[in-house]
Amino acid sequence: MKYQTAAMLVIGNEVLSGRTREANAYYAAGKLFEAGCKLAEVAIIPDDREAIISTLNRLRAEFDAVITSGGIGPTHDDITMESIAAAFGVELIEHSYIVQAMTEHFGVEGLNEGRRRMSRVPEGSRLIRCEKTIAPGAHIGNVFILAGVPYIFESQIDSILHRFGDKPYQRIEIEVELPESLFAKQLTDIQEQFADVEVGSYPGRCGPNPCGKICLSGQDAERLQQARNSVEQMLEKISTSQ
Repeated sequence: MKYQTAAMLVIGNEVLSGRTREANAYYAAGKLFEAGCKLAEVAIIPDDREAIISTLNRLRAEFDAVITSGGIGPTHDDITMESIAAAFGVELIEHSYIVQAMTEHFGVEGLNEGRRRMSRVPEGSRLIRCEKTIAPGAHIGNVFILAGVPYIFESQIDSILHRFGDKPYQRIEIEVELPESLFAKQLTDIQEQFADVEVGSYPGRCGPNPCGKICLSGQDAERLQQARNSVEQMLEKISTSQ
């Protein structure tokens, strides 16, 4: 069975300090939406063992799958793999495939301690290989452990997307040139009428010349079109009354 709901766990002090702009959750959200898997939560936490363990255990119990990003490199603050091993109660082991791949790529003398750290995964996990790096991610239970570097993360998540979703979500965006206050109540009524469609209003500019978008998303194309018709009729009625 494919995963229908997912959470994203972003790990890194650099994100929380503002040094690095987070891009991986944005990429994952778009890909999961297209696949038909609902990304239900994104948590951003520091490089802290107890924070990783407690947050991961909560997320993997609440959602079908968890995708982690960051903290699997060669330095002292890359503690994601060992923390996730602890969360599952298993050992952190050197994986023979990764050691062999790194030895072949860097040579025996090039396999330093930092690179050996990157060969360690939770015992019992499966490797997530991609074309952008020789250091794989790992999959254990319902947790997918991916890199923090965006181009590697993107390649890794693309390689596992077939495990997620079923019926793709679709999105309709309707341009609006009215202040939200004029249609807030009516939009609430439409949301209640179409509980299977996510209805959102996103202003682009406020003030004397307001504009924005009403966004509708869901997995049933017919229901989406019905909701769209209701929104457009509502907007037309308000516009003609002005």
